[in-house]
Amino acid sequence: MARPREFDVHEAMDAAMSTFWERGYESTSMEDLLDAMGLTKGSLYKAFGDKHNLFLLSLQDYLDRLFENMKQSVDSNSDPVQSLTSLMGLVEDLCCKQTTPRGCFAVNTVVELSQRDEKASEILRRHLVRVEKLLAKLIMSGQQSGDFRADISAEHLAEALFVYIFGMLAQSRGIANQARTKRLSTFALAMLRPE
Repeated sequence: MARPREFDVHEAMDAAMSTFWERGYESTSMEDLLDAMGLTKGSLYKAFGDKHNLFLLSLQDYLDRLFENMKQSVDSNSDPVQSLTSLMGLVEDLCCKQTTPRGCFAVNTVVELSQRDEKASEILRRHLVRVEKLLAKLIMSGQQSGDFRADISAEHLAEALFVYIFGMLAQSRGIANQARTKRLSTFALAMLRPE
């Protein structure tokens, strides 16, 4: 009979995610993970597999949480302008409200691994698709209400907004400050307004 786990899987995952987020995949050793998670090597392997699998699980968990927060920001308001303002507030918080400026885990992963880790790249691609769909739906709603420009398709505007947000998150690793991030966030909204 297998022994029950003697640790909280969610806490262990949070600790692993935080370690990978701060150090990156390559710079995180198994010792770093074992220390952060408070596990033995056997427990880690049994529960999560190897380091790479644990990284992929951490990345997916991060993206799922981020997407859920984005979705809640968008769905919390029927007004498309307010929904986008709320969404950009979430981006601002991610950029500026970290105790240690470690950027965005997803952006960090793109920079570090996207060219050489097909599994991580696929997880990131799926996230990109669902975020762009969410943004396109929001923008289309704003186009229908006359709040957002309609001379460019919602899909193309969503692509541009995604890249813009990605850039904001990329700078959050060290060069972002509250005033700059707020200015960029406000400009994102202005870009979508009809002329």
